Amino acid sequence: MNGTSLKWGAFAKTVGWVAVLSVIGNAILTWIGWRVSNPPATFGPYSYSAVVWLTVLGVLAAAAVYAAMRMWYKKDVAVINRAFIIISVIALVASFIPDIMIPWSTDADQVGWTYGIIGNLMLMHVVAAVPVMYYFTRVTE
Repeated sequence: MNGTSLKWGAFAKTVGWVAVLSVIGNAILTWIGWRVSNPPATFGPYSYSAVVWLTVLGVLAAAAVYAAMRMWYKKDVAVINRAFIIISVIALVASFIPDIMIPWSTDADQVGWTYGIIGNLMLMHVVAAVPVMYYFTRVTE
């Protein structure tokens, strides 16, 4: 099948479910992060509102990329899916960079970071990315 065969209703439903799964997973990791690492109350990355909207924003951005790939590339869906997985993994690894750089930020001492927090933040990226890669590439044609 060519790249234009995406069923938009099924894809929209998939995007919604992936967003919900990702938000729930990241909310759980946020809750665990608060309990385990006890960061200062001003620690922005563990703000539930930030976690929700950044997670949804990430899922929607990935959905836009996947939909564009399915619309514009006249390749077999399996080829498009493989390319999407590769792009997603590259984006996931790139998303770790700001977290890894926390210890070297100018106000690192005021942030309240620990290596556990950094690991948890990186895990939150994985929790959002895995359902995106798994479910988007399984949308029926």
